[in-house]
Amino acid sequence: MSTDQQTPTLHLDLEPGSHHTGTASLALGASACLALGTLPTLPYLVLLALPFGITAVALGVRTLRRGVATTPGRISSITGVTLGSLGVLGWAALMVLWYLVDQAVSH
Repeated sequence: MSTDQQTPTLHLDLEPGSHHTGTASLALGASACLALGTLPTLPYLVLLALPFGITAVALGVRTLRRGVATTPGRISSITGVTLGSLGVLGWAALMVLWYLVDQAVSH
């Protein structure tokens, strides 16, 4: 039995020819934006936007650096990086807004 068969790995961003497709970055970036959208109903779920966004950006950049074989793969990677960045920026904006509201209420 080879080592590849013994270790479980995430094969979400690989297609059969070992060319990166950017699917993982796109999925995590979309998850980061969806986590921000849950603010009115599930406020604590917003905290997931930061790790999802950072991971989406990291995976997307890594995929683009290694070279993406197809145009849809590049589009997926770029979209994942964009959505992940929006998730991180949205999270940061919410934390600043929370801090400002807390300061205004406490005075």
